[in-house]
Amino acid sequence: MDWFTYLLDGIRHITDFGGYDHMVYLIALVSIFEYDEIKRVLLLATAFTVGHSITLILAGLNLVHVDPSWIEFLIPITILITGLTNLRYANRVKEPIPGHGWRYLFAIVFGLIHGLGFSSYFRMILNEGESIVAPLLLFNIGVEIGQLLIVFCFMILAFALQSSLKIRQRDWILFFAGLTSGIALLIAAEAWPL
Repeated sequence: MDWFTYLLDGIRHITDFGGYDHMVYLIALVSIFEYDEIKRVLLLATAFTVGHSITLILAGLNLVHVDPSWIEFLIPITILITGLTNLRYANRVKEPIPGHGWRYLFAIVFGLIHGLGFSSYFRMILNEGESIVAPLLLFNIGVEIGQLLIVFCFMILAFALQSSLKIRQRDWILFFAGLTSGIALLIAAEAWPL
């Protein structure tokens, strides 16, 4: 495969509705923010990227081996935790919330788990005997581009809906906390590894 194919595969993987769990996580991660907080949103998306890049590289180089059934279970758990912690922000005001830095740490840690999920797919598309460095880098860049597309589309949609329908931020946060947590519970129940 050429470099462009790996880049496109990374974009396709994160935006594939068949693997919607990563999209649901990204929505849970950024749904508490308003449009003018895009800097925070980008920092969170970058923290998630740092996490999944580390484990994608380690797993891609066969330095980390984890049972895929546990990863498929842990991914919705990351969504559930993120959705439930979003409830803390339902009554927030415009000022930044003290102690908000833990969300960046969670994004990195949860990115580690999601990276293990990406690595299974990456191994499937890698050609036998092919050097892993360039394909892994390009695939990861593709995943990041796809993530940013998802985040920007969601933020634009959020701004448009909240402005036109006059949806209060509290109601928006409660709706998406419930929606993402509910989806996560369904995915976790289906993926239960025992």
